[in-house]
Amino acid sequence: MKKILFVFLSLFMLASCGSDSNRDNDNGTPNNVTAAPKVVTGTPIIANAQFKFAGTVTSAGSGYSRRGFCWSKSINPTISNSKYIEEYTNTTGDYLLMATYSTDFEKSTTYYVRAYVAAYNGDIIYGDNISFITPAKMDITFKMAKNVYTTSATLVTENIAVNYLEAFYPDEKGFCYRTSTGVDISNGQVIKISNPGNYSAYELEATALLPNTTYYVKSYVKEGAKVYYSAEKTFKTAGAIGASGGYIFYDKGEFTDGWRYLEAAPNNLLYSGSDKIRWGCPFDIVNQTQAVMGSGPANTARIISQCGDANCAARLCKNYSVNGLADWFLPSEEELMAFYKSSKNVYNIASNPWNDVSQKYYWSSTEVPGSNRARILDGYAGYMWDYTKDYNMVRVRPFRRF
Repeated sequence: MKKILFVFLSLFMLASCGSDSNRDNDNGTPNNVTAAPKVVTGTPIIANAQFKFAGTVTSAGSGYSRRGFCWSKSINPTISNSKYIEEYTNTTGDYLLMATYSTDFEKSTTYYVRAYVAAYNGDIIYGDNISFITPAKMDITFKMAKNVYTTSATLVTENIAVNYLEAFYPDEKGFCYRTSTGVDISNGQVIKISNPGNYSAYELEATALLPNTTYYVKSYVKEGAKVYYSAEKTFKTAGAIGASGGYIFYDKGEFTDGWRYLEAAPNNLLYSGSDKIRWGCPFDIVNQTQAVMGSGPANTARIISQCGDANCAARLCKNYSVNGLADWFLPSEEELMAFYKSSKNVYNIASNPWNDVSQKYYWSSTEVPGSNRARILDGYAGYMWDYTKDYNMVRVRPFRRF
């Protein structure tokens, strides 16, 4: 009996030891089970005529032999029903592979891509779907409208980027614009550049615009029957009534140096009941005044510092106040010309009676260097000339900027 019991216990112990081969190994994975690798699809990188797919192998599982990407215009692409690229490796971590843009993709088309790994047992493990849209042949960037007057504006294209390494033969380059959204070359006004056959950015002046009106605008490039557009943007022509009650007559298109707009006072200056003002200090040379746009305030300060006349044009502008605004200056030559350009055919700033020339002249703050003369605007005919600073038949219109 004891012998039989001993034999039974021995067989039980052998069976128990043999069962250890089916238990978990040290990392908790059953020895007879294959762990699948894991992969995540990243966002494709599309730039400089290249398509780079991105993925991450987060776990190699029980091992894999190759990894890659497959893509198509339908969701859930596989290596059996779509195009794919791959490489032979078995490491974990991020990876990138570059596809051939010219043969493998259509332009301006939605695609789906999935990363994948091929496990040692032959299974293909896929990541999630990521969708992307291939770019058009080119991207055009409309930058801004600058030098905006009441009836004109200069439109500026910043860049033409060709997304594919192909020949570029534009037939037209220009702008289209109108007063409602959805503009294109078939429904808007069009202005074209004269030399379209290059990649260069361009700018053109749009004329015959309506004052104080919002316009919708696009840059465009036409190549054969295909037209490429920039994103639609807006600009508004000058001509609104400003805080002083006078006209906002100029918009440079962006805020720089602390200002963007120029506003003219509602009326010409009066001194001792007269609108005829002397420039002042006819025998003193101020020097260092400028003619360019934006130099009026500095010119005004320079004149006041050099000229003690109480009734000089610059000091009268500096002391001017209306509707609580006191930031006025005597405009420079170019600022006066902008005033004329915006007023032409919109509102009257001068007349030309044959016997009274004082109805059309305006002083600028621009002195003729080294002389006792300053620049004058003919507000009727629209040209600048110069006259002696003690001439007493000239008007003054203060400007402000903001």
